[in-house]
Amino acid sequence: MPILLFQLLNRVTARSWRVPALVLAAAFVLGWVLIAVFEAPGAEIKEPLGYVWYFIVTGTTVGYGDMSPETAGGRIGGVLIIGSGVTAGLVLFAELTLWMSKGRTMKANGHAQLHHRGHVVVVGYERGGLRSVIGQLRADPEFARTPVVAVFWPEQMPGENPDPDLYDVVEFDATAFDRACLADARTVLVMARGDDETVRVMLQVAAYLRRHGDPAVHLLAGLRDGGSRAEMAEALVLIGQDVEPVDIDDPAVAAVAIRNPGVSAIYHNLASTLDTDGTLYRVDVPEGAGEWPRLDVAIFLLRRGSTLLAVGESHRPNARFRLTAERGETVRGGQSLALVAPERPDIPWHELG
Repeated sequence: MPILLFQLLNRVTARSWRVPALVLAAAFVLGWVLIAVFEAPGAEIKEPLGYVWYFIVTGTTVGYGDMSPETAGGRIGGVLIIGSGVTAGLVLFAELTLWMSKGRTMKANGHAQLHHRGHVVVVGYERGGLRSVIGQLRADPEFARTPVVAVFWPEQMPGENPDPDLYDVVEFDATAFDRACLADARTVLVMARGDDETVRVMLQVAAYLRRHGDPAVHLLAGLRDGGSRAEMAEALVLIGQDVEPVDIDDPAVAAVAIRNPGVSAIYHNLASTLDTDGTLYRVDVPEGAGEWPRLDVAIFLLRRGSTLLAVGESHRPNARFRLTAERGETVRGGQSLALVAPERPDIPWHELG
């Protein structure tokens, strides 16, 4: 029996806040009993709400004096409440302050458990690139309030999170994916220190998600070496058909890929112009060839196997190209077109109405 009592006592006192909390609870009950027994019938201090108010203002030593015990027994209960408030109450308040401070420190150092849903997790930390990606995301109203969590390698952030208003941080360890709420994320972007490491980390991410029911999380593998992109893309396919490679040297491309799942391949194909579906060509519209609605030109080219991508303002080598069409926009002689086609097209401009 003594052993059981000792174990019970040890369990109760294992947390430093439990003893002062028990002292306050005991003072609350004993004070209530003394006041209920000795105070005059109908006294406001004996009513439940009245007593709770008296306990709070007396235990915190505020003492408004709007109610107080009149009998010796009731005053003994008041003394107990004051004593417990001055001792156990202050200890409990100090423990609460330390707990709040510890929680803030743990969150700033990446050791806290987060509670996000529908957020973006970036595995790998490079402050400049991360801030640029977030800046691009915040410009989109749909992502203006989307939380971002950066999972960093221990040596990448020796101190506290330098940008707590932009993103939360989680230190990479055995529990990092749990603390970052990876299974509840909207998108996971892995941008490790090298492409090989990115593939290894993405394998860990995919395995973690499978263990948690394989949720529909958008997976982006950030690649840096364009020369080995094809090999890395094949390795990523083995990890999962939905793993999308993305060029992370350009933060704007990474942000677009986060906002629009599936489009990073378009950026890569346009940048490399090596896609098997076609190649990017610049074609000059002859001077004086005529003027046509942009939509008519696009349809005319589609019928001949070419896709109109952008319209340039002139034949100059550094002419500015515009991808998006304006209302009522026309294409005329003297401009240039950016086209995607299997081979350089020979366009019969005289057939364009």
